[in-house]
Amino acid sequence: MNSGENRVIPIRIPILTLSLIFFSMLPVTMIVPVFKDIVKDKLGGDNLMVSYFMSVAMLGSFLFSPVAGFMSDKFGNRKWFITIFAFLDGLIFFLLPLSKDLGVLHILRFLEGSFHIFVISLLLSLVADRENDPNSKYHRKGLLLGIAGMVLSLGVGLGSPLGVLGRKNPDLPFLFAGILMIGIGIVSLFFLKDYEYHYTKKINFKDWLNAYRENRLLSIPYLYNFIDRFTVGFFVTSFNLHLREDLGLNSGQVGMYLSFVLLPMSLLALPFALLAKKMGAVLLMMLGSLIYGFFLAISGYITNTNILITTLVLCGVGAGVMFVPSMMMAASLAKREYNATVMAGFTGVGSIGFMLGPIFAVLILRFLEKFYPEISFGAVSLLFGSLEILVVLLTLPLYKKLREVT
Repeated sequence: MNSGENRVIPIRIPILTLSLIFFSMLPVTMIVPVFKDIVKDKLGGDNLMVSYFMSVAMLGSFLFSPVAGFMSDKFGNRKWFITIFAFLDGLIFFLLPLSKDLGVLHILRFLEGSFHIFVISLLLSLVADRENDPNSKYHRKGLLLGIAGMVLSLGVGLGSPLGVLGRKNPDLPFLFAGILMIGIGIVSLFFLKDYEYHYTKKINFKDWLNAYRENRLLSIPYLYNFIDRFTVGFFVTSFNLHLREDLGLNSGQVGMYLSFVLLPMSLLALPFALLAKKMGAVLLMMLGSLIYGFFLAISGYITNTNILITTLVLCGVGAGVMFVPSMMMAASLAKREYNATVMAGFTGVGSIGFMLGPIFAVLILRFLEKFYPEISFGAVSLLFGSLEILVVLLTLPLYKKLREVT
């Protein structure tokens, strides 16, 4: 535990920590538009290899997120872990475009996801340390974590247009991402300060089971979050390839098109979180899923770029409407002593969805191409969009009960 001498008095919003969260998220989507160039064109991989390139990073993040928290708590330090793993992540970004073998590429990508989650999760932990301080004016208000979530999402949304760097040289987004992470490591080393820890009860699976047994309605927001992240995985891989190969867009254009989904989703998160407090999370969660699902379902059939832009923006609006309310519902269904456990499960389920979405999309598309090659991608888009609509229809009979308990 940090000594009292090093304690930072919580007078202002931690601008530096929040800024580092934003900049550390830019590389996540910055490299997405050039997946095809690196995996398929350069190394001769197929669409499944492209999906693995995304999913293996998510696997690293999923496996090492709890490791990051455990090690940071054990050694009583967040700053040094953030600094070290930011440097390591930057190094991996430099090595990725130099890889000559698909196996090596995916091993490096796994390491990149593992190192990156150390940086992100511990930066978020620094914010949580302030919110958990009973002497802080932010204590348990959710303000700092809400702002952190917003800047995190904004980094994801603004990262994809930076894929334009790869228009002439697909290595450049990786190099820029590496420079960015090294810069984050340098700033962390010289300017970032740890905050006094305020420990909460350790998260374990037994507590999650107890929380679930007490309120099985927790499966509803979990299901919504899984399907939502599952479909986002489809967007960043299969839809990405569709834009490049079927519609003939370059990497810069693909980055802009993906941002039409990601930016509205990011910018609307906070406003709809505030709205959900007034009118309830259930209605917004269902309404957002219907909007997102409908426009996702038809997007695969649209070839007119102007209409497609409108469709993608509306997808982002729907995703923005539903994401935070589903998180708020999960929190409201848990007893206070299980809140951290339930939210960790909520995040974990989303990560699994994000990891599986790209792989399933490619496998389903590969199967359909054998029988219906002309409409195969549209059918996959319809299927993924229909999942969002189906989950709303399945939970509609529970609407009244959900409103009563949230």
